[in-house]
Amino acid sequence: MEIKLSPQQKELLRQKLIAMFLDDFDEELSDFKADQILESFIEKLGPAIYNAAIDDMKIYMMHRLEDLDALFQK
Repeated sequence: MEIKLSPQQKELLRQKLIAMFLDDFDEELSDFKADQILESFIEKLGPAIYNAAIDDMKIYMMHRLEDLDALFQK
């Protein structure tokens, strides 16, 4: 599965990553390094995070359907 981000999303995440490294590690990242880290995170962590979000949504929707079912059984 390939996770695609818009150029605006990538730019925002790049800037947040650069700020995080500066704040948390007192290390400056170039745009190139930040892009490499971001791409690596997306490739390695993205699918697991995406699948967890889908599982959470399935549970939420099942609860909502149960609520509807109870509402219409009256």
